[in-house]
Amino acid sequence: MAKQGLDIITAFKDRAVVTKEELIAYLLRSGESSSDESIRQRISRYKRMGILITVRQGVYSVSEKPPYIHAVDVFQKKLSKLFIQNYPEINYCIWSSSWLYDFTRHQPSHYFYIFEVDQDMVETAFNLFKDNGIKAYLNPDEQTLQRYVLDQKNTVVIKSLISRAPLINYIRVKLPMLEKMIVDAYAEKKMLFFLQGQELQNIYKFSFGNYRINFSKLINYAKRRGIEKELTLFIKDNVNQKNIQFLND
Repeated sequence: MAKQGLDIITAFKDRAVVTKEELIAYLLRSGESSSDESIRQRISRYKRMGILITVRQGVYSVSEKPPYIHAVDVFQKKLSKLFIQNYPEINYCIWSSSWLYDFTRHQPSHYFYIFEVDQDMVETAFNLFKDNGIKAYLNPDEQTLQRYVLDQKNTVVIKSLISRAPLINYIRVKLPMLEKMIVDAYAEKKMLFFLQGQELQNIYKFSFGNYRINFSKLINYAKRRGIEKELTLFIKDNVNQKNIQFLND
């Protein structure tokens, strides 16, 4: 990490948020070029490095925490390749319920994959996977999840993808960002019924405490899911106050 990046972290380490004006003032005091373009490039660089995370327009959090790194396996690559070969222009993402287990106290013994795709392509994706011998389930209820999905290996739950969900391309596979995963953990109470209660609290405490969280992406996605207010209250009740001061601004 560049020295200037470490200086930014040190200068604002006790602040939950910092404004663009405060950043500019700091950079000018530190001897940075006074041109608007130089300052803009410096802030953009810090954002790309993950040191500055946008909370809202002109407001950032400063983080030295690492980004969440996805653990993509062979089966996920297989599903992604199969879908892209047939529908290269369609938006989708794939992940595993087991990724959330890293944030919980008790490790469930079974997991399944979640394949999300544009709403008008849900049945098409379901048929594609079934035709290729993949154990796919279309929006299964809790009973089906318990009896079949969680009791088999390499099962795939197919559901519609919320528009403008925060996604990332990783080794040619489209994946959900951490912000989407933890919002879904809260919103998908039926699909992820085994990760509610205390375990859901653990997921949020661990995520906020150990990884960079882009608050703007998290809240915007929660809005898309219609749970912004209730999720905000949940975070305030379960996450260290230092990490959530931005929610009060």
